[in-house]
Amino acid sequence: MDIEQTMRFILDTQARVEATASQHDERLAKLETSLSALTDLVGRLAQAEIRLVERMDRLAESQAHTDQRLDILIDVVDKLVRRNGSPR
Repeated sequence: MDIEQTMRFILDTQARVEATASQHDERLAKLETSLSALTDLVGRLAQAEIRLVERMDRLAESQAHTDQRLDILIDVVDKLVRRNGSPR
């Protein structure tokens, strides 16, 4: 067995492993950056959803108030129509 050839094989293999590890490190750094951006985006989306729910709650309250006022108006108009429509 040729020692020099074995050593060359080991060094070549080690160089390939180091190159692959370096590529993995670069990919990991890109993934970490992407994950950070995605986490920020999800946080902003959650805040927007909270604001939307709050606005929808206020809108529902306003709609309920409007419904109550409309019911009162309908009653008033109904009474006026009955009174004016019936013979005196």
